[in-house]
Amino acid sequence: MVQNYLVQELLKLKNEYLEKIHSYNHIREFLPATSNQSLFDKSHLEKLHTFFKLNKIYYKEESLVLGNIPCISYEGDINQFWLSSKKYDTNYQPFLPTWVLSALVMVQEAKDLGFENIIDIGSGDGRLLYCGSIIGLNSIGVEIDKDLCDLQTKISDDSNVKFRVINGDSNSIDYSQLALENTMLFVSALPESGEMISYGITNQFKKYMDKLHNVGITLMGSQTYRKYSRDKSMWGWGKFIDDCELKLVECLSLPTSWTLDEKKETPYLFTLFK
Repeated sequence: MVQNYLVQELLKLKNEYLEKIHSYNHIREFLPATSNQSLFDKSHLEKLHTFFKLNKIYYKEESLVLGNIPCISYEGDINQFWLSSKKYDTNYQPFLPTWVLSALVMVQEAKDLGFENIIDIGSGDGRLLYCGSIIGLNSIGVEIDKDLCDLQTKISDDSNVKFRVINGDSNSIDYSQLALENTMLFVSALPESGEMISYGITNQFKKYMDKLHNVGITLMGSQTYRKYSRDKSMWGWGKFIDDCELKLVECLSLPTSWTLDEKKETPYLFTLFK
């Protein structure tokens, strides 16, 4: 698929970016300028730059050239939202974002697999939903933290990039009220922290599976394991995938904020319910 080429090019640019940008800000990423590049759709890039400019997480911009492509580096701070998201008992992973370009690659992969809708569990500042909306997917986010929901809503309203935000616990949502046919769910939690929430969501979806077609779940895997990790297969999700009768159809390793200074990227596992 096209995404595999984009992933390789993105990783090359990311490595060059880290060599050129030396910063104490753990939240930093780049976007190509809208001209003089052929990797991404120009109109999509224009909207992504708008996302950064409207997102109060980011406060610093710097121009640079990566792989002969003019780019802009965006740096920010999520401490306010990271601390806010930790106060909820049923929040299994505090907010720490993937890269916006990684989000764009992921939603395009979902679209190429035939999905028309995405539901992002733990949608943070809405970057996955924003990317889904600009490529034509019906995008819904479930986020327990009200401050992050308010941020998503403001970005959506101010940019006129429309997506739906549900403020609540993902295990208490009535999913039957949402568009579930041809839907890819994204779970923004690493294996050991996200296992409970993933089982809860999957058990709810199984209630409707006999009426649905083409439903999948994208899981955020890990390249490293704790000494006593329970599952070291399939990037930490092997047992869950077997228990829930899922089929792995693609794995994309993409840059995220938490693997910024590591040689290995974050694997995203695209799976389908059998």
